Amino acid sequence: MNEKLLPWRWAILIGMTILLISLQFSFIIPGGAALLVMQVYECEPMAFSMIMSIPYLSGVLLCVAGGVLADRIGLGKVFFVSFAIAALGALGRCFALDYWSLFIASFFMGTGVAALNANSAKLLRLWFPGTANSFAMGVYTAGMSAGAALAIYVGSHLPEIHQAWWISFVLIVIGLIAWFSVYRKHPNERRSSEPVSALLKEVLKDKNVWAIGIVAFLVFGMTNVNGSYMVPAVTALMGDSASTSIAGDMSTINTLVTCIASMVMPVVFAKLFRNMRAPFIICLIVTGLTLAITFFVPYGLWTWIAFLVILPIFMAAIMPFTKMLPVLLPDVKPEHYGVIGGIQATFQNIGMFLI
Repeated sequence: MNEKLLPWRWAILIGMTILLISLQFSFIIPGGAALLVMQVYECEPMAFSMIMSIPYLSGVLLCVAGGVLADRIGLGKVFFVSFAIAALGALGRCFALDYWSLFIASFFMGTGVAALNANSAKLLRLWFPGTANSFAMGVYTAGMSAGAALAIYVGSHLPEIHQAWWISFVLIVIGLIAWFSVYRKHPNERRSSEPVSALLKEVLKDKNVWAIGIVAFLVFGMTNVNGSYMVPAVTALMGDSASTSIAGDMSTINTLVTCIASMVMPVVFAKLFRNMRAPFIICLIVTGLTLAITFFVPYGLWTWIAFLVILPIFMAAIMPFTKMLPVLLPDVKPEHYGVIGGIQATFQNIGMFLI
């Protein structure tokens, strides 16, 4: 592949990030308005958690299909169909009057992120080859944190839940306009002509594909605790339901720091380390221990240090590296990046759904 840094890459990255922010906002905003959602739709915490996680079930069911189709018919067509369905799901949520209509609409909203997560590594590998890829993936994963930060802040300060649904729909429309205004097919994008069965057989026999899937399952299952469930978790830790706005502010700052660190940490690590395994493992251990310990220590100064400093910085280094793994595997054909990304994204969504 004749790899060149084309000028249009920045437009692709900006449009992709804006779209991800809007989709992530629509997923996370029920977490910011957790108590309001449970009151209006008369649901218990377990039922509420299903509203938060059901979009990820879409990813479990559709990510592999999104990756396979992108490899065969192209990224543009897959993105158009999946994002259109997501927008219709967001519109349907605006008119949801009971729990099950909210549940169904949220499921269809997941198709957009299913396609994006399955093909993000492939798309960024095309437009940002070589060392530029780590920065681009950092910006992309920062979009996840930015959307979550905005959603948690807005959701925790809204007086009426349907306002949240309409804001989500408008943002998704803006994201779609931004994306399809800038999207271009990369000159080096390749399509696979192999039968689907042969394609999957070749990819699935590679043990490295299964390894990066398991890593994504564990990493994004863990990070979902820090994002989707942080406001109700910190509120419970504080022991006062009236402190939801404080928990929302803490979660917003956490995700903003994560957003900035997601762009900075991959570049710093790429310059400091020739082999990423050791720093990646260290970041995983620190993040996991900090996240676990924080919920067993009484609310206080440690809670703020953990959520505003330790977790966002170390977690920020984990997410972009994990998403880059499909295009870092040895001896993988570029036309297979989509299906490998789809398999990894399936594991990712299973982890987020089960949490």
